[in-house]
Amino acid sequence: MPDSAWHLFKVRPNNFPVRRIVAMSYLILRYQEKGILEEVVNMIKEAPLGKSHHQLVAGLLVTTEGYWANHFDFGLDSRLKARSLLGRRRAADIAVNVLLPFAVAWSKFTSQPELEQKSLELYHSFPKLVDNTVERHMSSQLGLDSSIVNSAQRQQGLIHIYNTLCTQGKCHCCPVGTISE
Repeated sequence: MPDSAWHLFKVRPNNFPVRRIVAMSYLILRYQEKGILEEVVNMIKEAPLGKSHHQLVAGLLVTTEGYWANHFDFGLDSRLKARSLLGRRRAADIAVNVLLPFAVAWSKFTSQPELEQKSLELYHSFPKLVDNTVERHMSSQLGLDSSIVNSAQRQQGLIHIYNTLCTQGKCHCCPVGTISE
């Protein structure tokens, strides 16, 4: 891959692609015995309902010592200590946006309705992720109090409305816009 393919402008050093690839290699090594697919599926199956999001996030966390604690890239030293290659916030984002949707698709592909049900239950109970600009914009546009957007599912609902209606110029057919009429 040529150097020109790496876009690092406005990327926080902890989010550099090399660090993400290194974090993935740590996860592959962690789950090498049964394979990452089976381990991740088992993580979902075994997650207790209630505070299960903590278990899913913990299964994706990657902390490090040594070289990667002091470097953002090969040869790029840091004065700051970065103990996490994959921290709690990013792990939660991955659980909601990758892991649980994948598990639902995998459950359908492999005819495992119990996995689908468990994945959906975990998704529905997953707490709010870190705010993002789209969510803040939509909450403002719709006049929503922050207490209403209190789960990852509701955050994704706002993002879905934004992507399917707002960015497409479909204000005239938005069901939200017709409520006050």
